[in-house]
Amino acid sequence: MTKKNIMKGCVFFATFLTSLFVISAVMNQGNTDMTVEMSPASFPLVYMVVDGERVNCLHGFVESMDGSNLRDTITPLGEGRSLAFSMDKYGAAVRGISFEVRSIDGTRLVEDTQLYNYVESGDTVTCSFTIKDLIEDYEEYKFILLVELEDGRTVRYYTRVIQGEEYHAAELADFVRDFHEKTFDREAAQSITKYLESNSDGDNTTYARVNIHSSFQQITWGNLPVKRLAEPVLNIRELGTQTASLKMSYAVSMQAGEDTKYYRIEEYYRVRYTQERIYLLDYERTMHQFLNPKDSIYNNNKIELGITEPDIAIMESDGGNVFAFVNEDKLYAYNVTEHKFAQLYGFYDENNADYRTIYNAHDIKILNIDETGNIEFMVYGYMNRGRHEGRIGVQIFRYSGLLNTIEEEIFIPYQDSYDILKKEVEQLSYVNKRGILYLMLNGCIYEVNLESKQYDIVVSGLTEREFRVSNSGRMLAWQADGEADNSATLRLMNLNSGKITDVPAGNDRYIAPLGFMGEDLIYGVAVRADVVKDKSGRVIFPMEQVRIQNENGEIQKTYRKEGIYIVGCSIEENQITLERVVRNEDGSYSQTEDGQITTNDIQESGSNRVETAVTQNYEKIVQIAVKSSVNAGSIKVQTPREVLFEGGREILLQPAEETGSRFYVYGKNGVEGIYTEAANAINHANEISGVVTLSDGSYVWVKGNRSQKNQIMKIQGTQITDEKNSRAVCLDTILKYEGVLRNTELWLNRGETPLSILQQQLPDAEVMDLSGCTLDSVLYYVNRDIPVLSIQEDGSAVLIIGFNELNTVLMDPSAENPVYKKGMNDSAEWFAENGNSFITYVR
Repeated sequence: MTKKNIMKGCVFFATFLTSLFVISAVMNQGNTDMTVEMSPASFPLVYMVVDGERVNCLHGFVESMDGSNLRDTITPLGEGRSLAFSMDKYGAAVRGISFEVRSIDGTRLVEDTQLYNYVESGDTVTCSFTIKDLIEDYEEYKFILLVELEDGRTVRYYTRVIQGEEYHAAELADFVRDFHEKTFDREAAQSITKYLESNSDGDNTTYARVNIHSSFQQITWGNLPVKRLAEPVLNIRELGTQTASLKMSYAVSMQAGEDTKYYRIEEYYRVRYTQERIYLLDYERTMHQFLNPKDSIYNNNKIELGITEPDIAIMESDGGNVFAFVNEDKLYAYNVTEHKFAQLYGFYDENNADYRTIYNAHDIKILNIDETGNIEFMVYGYMNRGRHEGRIGVQIFRYSGLLNTIEEEIFIPYQDSYDILKKEVEQLSYVNKRGILYLMLNGCIYEVNLESKQYDIVVSGLTEREFRVSNSGRMLAWQADGEADNSATLRLMNLNSGKITDVPAGNDRYIAPLGFMGEDLIYGVAVRADVVKDKSGRVIFPMEQVRIQNENGEIQKTYRKEGIYIVGCSIEENQITLERVVRNEDGSYSQTEDGQITTNDIQESGSNRVETAVTQNYEKIVQIAVKSSVNAGSIKVQTPREVLFEGGREILLQPAEETGSRFYVYGKNGVEGIYTEAANAINHANEISGVVTLSDGSYVWVKGNRSQKNQIMKIQGTQITDEKNSRAVCLDTILKYEGVLRNTELWLNRGETPLSILQQQLPDAEVMDLSGCTLDSVLYYVNRDIPVLSIQEDGSAVLIIGFNELNTVLMDPSAENPVYKKGMNDSAEWFAENGNSFITYVR
């Protein structure tokens, strides 16, 4: 992207946001001299340069971050390990520039170099340089650009870098740019129809989200008269030798009568490179309208939000006379009786309009609201500007409806990525009427007093199966003793009152939380003797009954069927779907049809609610139905100022001790799941064509980057003996392959499982139970020259040591010829019949 195009983009944002937020003269009444406007953004933006084009827009951090999970971008090195960047200074004065190259987990410093050859031209800095010959091909490293400003601050910019000749990043970026351009020209777009998979899976009723399954008409903007307002910013999100993920961000406008409407557009591409052609594996485009309270958006009792998605966060006071909602990274409040429309918080406004302030790596959550218009809310993620500019954290604010001011109550810094913080906060973030914040971070639930700034840890070391939170966030349940599969007590906590109630499993029983129906707890009870480990060491937790209990301890409903056990459940509105199994004669379990529990509890919608409407020109749009008519002529638009305060309101939450590995699933929307069980993470990543990493940033699993064939030639066939069964042979073979000589038959005879033996003998590896994953998924490890152990229902074992397009290669110690090929479909069926019980590891 040229400098001229960048400047056009900045002019666009300045122009459209000025019109977007010009407000009436009555705004800001009630502000005192002890208030201030948020300070403007002050950091430069950095773009990496690949094949002469600017990609990977990097935003600055004011402090050193744990960059292992800052995975927004990856930059391929050029020939001879060359690298280049271009910086937009936005008026900042640069004193010096240096860079670091570290291992992906940050523990090993590979290079630390001061740059002197950068060139300043006007408001732009450019530089090309070479990384030392200290890195391995096809291995990711963390790259940190350190920019020292004249005011003494050092701003850090993070990306991943990788060296290799097989990534074809420039060709993939060109393909994406070409596809993007052609969507604006219907005649030229005829050539991209071969990449589309238009079918009934595509939703052709809305422009808010279109994808590879949408119609050609939908992908080429239908009849919308859109005008692109700047060159898109292209970020390379994931880059493999075969597949890559890229994301584009830009804005468009449309004329609607006397109003000009503006939209944020994001496009996601997943592509595969071959020497013959490039394949489009996935495509998705979102379109979200920026709200302008001065536009013609009021119609009877409707406030029109336009083309956007209907998952608008909204909360209203008890009487419904005041409601707040979040739209495109801005928080708004509307007072129905006083006709006041307040723009409470957002980083972009009429005076702060560029790519730094429009950056959307943060979210806003409404916490509390009352009839006087007081609103408590949380801003979490990357802080684009203000007193915490360039930091990631959690801010709690309180808005005074009477004074039209906002005041920061607390700031909690966070050293990991916004993507991970978002997933944590979505699990639990709640403030009660007593000013106590409950927050989930890194498997811990913290209780923070907003007034005293003191905190306690309610519970730590939670895994995804050990706790549940109600949709409102008011009720919390967790297993109070033991682990997920052997807890005898649930602890139920009302976060409003702080009251804790113990729910016992009963004699010789274990108990597990399943979820909430409204504020009523759903949990399952299993007989201890029924909870067993299979031959691979996987725990089977068959629940004999499911109960629904209110917070007073009263059982509302019990589900129990003789001979049928529950192993999981899903909850949707007022229906609970139970995943059920039956016990076979040999003690194993087989799946049977699901069961259902329905309740009469229907969640009441508020007086003001989000709804969709179908229009002739814009297809489906989103609007807010207000409890009474909205008079556009009487609307008073306000923008509050922030209250000044002395001293600090920052609190650092000390993490509890790590209790196990955490697996992060990355997809098109960043982190889409955090798990403590690898199999769950891989199954999720497989569904969304994503990747799985550990907390140190190392890869656990990647969708799609697999060769057509591979075999671990160092593993030779070994047969069983009178002294050594197939499980011991397979375990010994794995350990020998990793340079460890052991006789595992002794450990198996003492009751150890294959999983526990490998965990003990391979302490530098992440050993994983992948039971429930598909054969196709676990072949990823064989492709990386890592054998996969499979335990069959009769207790025997085989190793998967190779594959091609048609077959797997197995080492079966019980066979006459221990190494042989088995058809791919036959193998998949055989493993599935035996429970898809797999164990493997990553080094």
